[in-house]
Amino acid sequence: MSPEANEPSTDLIRWTFTADPAHRAAIEGHLDDLGADVWVREGCKFQVTWEEPDQELDEVVEALWSLNGCPFEVTQEEFHRTGLHVLQLDEGESAREAA
Repeated sequence: MSPEANEPSTDLIRWTFTADPAHRAAIEGHLDDLGADVWVREGCKFQVTWEEPDQELDEVVEALWSLNGCPFEVTQEEFHRTGLHVLQLDEGESAREAA
């Protein structure tokens, strides 16, 4: 069995990077077209989150570098779902608090 078979799938990635402000719209539009959530702060600092990415991420980064006109450093964080919980107020608990 390959080691990859035991690795959990990536449920979410987060990229942070700074790009050339002149190319902000093109980069933001490209990521949006691919289904990523994009936030850009002052100084053209990007934070990108992507749920269950199905694209080849190296190719996406290369496309971003091409749009930017030169490479930039990308920090990639990967998140794996280890638990999913729904928290809600118990009806009995609500009645006791009201009393």
